[in-house]
Amino acid sequence: MRIGRDHISSTVNTLFLAYAGAALPLLLLFTEAGQQVGDLVTRELVATEVVRALVGSIGLVASVPISTWLAAVVVSEGSHDRG
Repeated sequence: MRIGRDHISSTVNTLFLAYAGAALPLLLLFTEAGQQVGDLVTRELVATEVVRALVGSIGLVASVPISTWLAAVVVSEGSHDRG
């Protein structure tokens, strides 16, 4: 359980930094365009960035349980070999 919590907390930190880095150009676009948010969100450039952020977060969130499961399998097999 302790390893799982550490794994999740590091993923949350990674997600935060990834979103902050990806959102900076979009924030600049929003402030400089002087248009409605609805008009900007429907542009291809912004829609592409939104899809990239969603796909990246899905990949990161899916990697946590998969890698935790794999680590548990490796550790449990190692403990059976010693027994």
